[in-house]
Amino acid sequence: MRVLGIGNYCDLAALYLRLSAEGHEVKVFIDAPLCQNILNGMIAKTNDWRSELQWVKSAGGEGIILFENVSCGGLQDALRKDGFNVIGGSAFGDRLEIDRAYAQSLLAELGLSTAATHHFSIRQDGLRFLRERPGRYVLKFNAPELAHRNFVGGLGDGRDISALLQNLPDSPADAAGFVLMDFIDGVEMGVGAYFDGEKFLRPACLDWEHKRFFPGERTRPSSLRKLWQRSSLCSGVTATAAM
Repeated sequence: MRVLGIGNYCDLAALYLRLSAEGHEVKVFIDAPLCQNILNGMIAKTNDWRSELQWVKSAGGEGIILFENVSCGGLQDALRKDGFNVIGGSAFGDRLEIDRAYAQSLLAELGLSTAATHHFSIRQDGLRFLRERPGRYVLKFNAPELAHRNFVGGLGDGRDISALLQNLPDSPADAAGFVLMDFIDGVEMGVGAYFDGEKFLRPACLDWEHKRFFPGERTRPSSLRKLWQRSSLCSGVTATAAM
């Protein structure tokens, strides 16, 4: 195969190394300047992934473009229409991931039980909501670049989330808005599987995110997931992606 990997941080470094070791041709585009030295001397790189499209296309059915990040779904749809084999997401998949209130509404329509989700476009509206309806909430931003700000509230009156909203620096990505979700105690479970364009392939991958993991049973959201990802990279295990 001939594989062109595209991402911000080269999160799939272990996958690229495995593919290369198995004899496949691999080129990687890394967008973030601080990460562009990853895999130096180990994998071929490109500073302009678009200039490599003909390289991929010349491989015919053996050419694959792999996107690591969410938010490029529309571009991936366009590449598929142009005849490229693309592994990653789609415009619809991006909306499910980024527009959290929309995704929750779809789950509810399908009959699944969901946490109450309240969408806000500006912070002041969210702060007013917290004053009028104090409670324990989970704060999630819709913009992928603000995901590191997501926060699971620990106080029953929402004062911690209110303080966070009041003190976060402004960002152009704030325009995407955020949601406050009712806090539900328990262990988060995820189900993932490859999709070949017609059906999901078995077996599915089940994962659990137990937030109470570190001393004092406290940890940041997704810390356990990140720990798993790092250990996976070290052991050569790779995460699944939807085609």
